[in-house]
Amino acid sequence: MTFESEWARKSTEANQRFVDKAVAIAREVEVVLGHDSMTCPRQPVLRARDALADRLFGILAAARDASRTFYDVDQVAVAVVSDETGDSWIDPVADAVGTLAAAMARAATVLTGMLGSDLSDTTTGPWAGGVLDDVRNAAGEVIRRAEGPAAGRDDGVVPSGGTESP
Repeated sequence: MTFESEWARKSTEANQRFVDKAVAIAREVEVVLGHDSMTCPRQPVLRARDALADRLFGILAAARDASRTFYDVDQVAVAVVSDETGDSWIDPVADAVGTLAAAMARAATVLTGMLGSDLSDTTTGPWAGGVLDDVRNAAGEVIRRAEGPAAGRDDGVVPSGGTESP
């Protein structure tokens, strides 16, 4: 087995571990920001903010854990997949997870300014609703990309340095 093929195996395994955890977190985010949760009368904004912050830390921990999958390698790059010939590309699910993490960080920050108020997703106006919609959309995109070709999507390969548009 060559170094490139061994590295390809390790990068694929590390990314799959990350994707599995990230998809579970994305599903949790959809539940947290679902209509039932946000219309609950007991501090929906505070609960959403705390839940998003917790899920953001969960994504960071999943990336760290996946990158340290192998005892004989200090770290394996997460979000970059390699093949046996040494070519690399951005994993589309990991790329979507990065967008989700950024949206959750932004939403948690915006919602911090709303603490102590009795505002909910339906009464905060378009600015907070839009921020929460960004998180909902990003979580949905993670799940769609994880479903891959079975869901009618492309193979998800993005050339190194490129980005995939939805």
